[in-house]
Amino acid sequence: MRPSPPSQQAALAACCLAALAGCASARPPPTPSADAVQAEIRGALQRFDEATGRGDVAGALAQFDEQADVLLVGSDKGEIFKGRAAMEKWLGALMKKSGFRWQMDRVEIGSNGDTAWAFVEGTMKVTDLAGAPRGSTPYRFTAVLVRRGPGWAWRLFHGSVPGGH
Repeated sequence: MRPSPPSQQAALAACCLAALAGCASARPPPTPSADAVQAEIRGALQRFDEATGRGDVAGALAQFDEQADVLLVGSDKGEIFKGRAAMEKWLGALMKKSGFRWQMDRVEIGSNGDTAWAFVEGTMKVTDLAGAPRGSTPYRFTAVLVRRGPGWAWRLFHGSVPGGH
C-alpha cells in the first residue's frame, strides 16, 4: 500500500477538521432558564385569552398542538373534546355569539424539559362579540403544554367552575 501524497493528506485533514467544526456547532440550544419558561408560558396563556376574548375560534385552535389526542375539557357534563375537529365544532358553537376572557388572579407554572403546565384560578368573563359584558363566574383551569420549535402548544385544557359559589 502506497502512502498518500502530501496534498491528499492535507485535503483529508482539512475535511476532518471541517467535519469536527460542524459537529461542534450542531450542539443543541441551551436550556431556557426557569424564568424564561415562565414568561413563555404566560405568553401562551395571554394569546389563548386574547383569541377566546375575540371569539376567534381559529386563533384559539392555533394555540393547540397538532396531535390527534389533544384534549379540551370544559366544566360541564359531556364537555370532553378530543382532536382538533371536535374542538373546533364545540368552540365554534360556543363562540358564535360570545367571547371568553379570564381574570387570572392566581397563576402557577411548572415545567420539566419540553413539557410545561399551568394552573389558573380567577374569573371567567363572558362578553358579546362587541365586548359588552354578559356575565362572569369563578373559574379555574389547568393547561399542559409542549415545546414546539420556539414556542409552546397546548396539549390539554381542563376547565372547571369551583363549587360553593
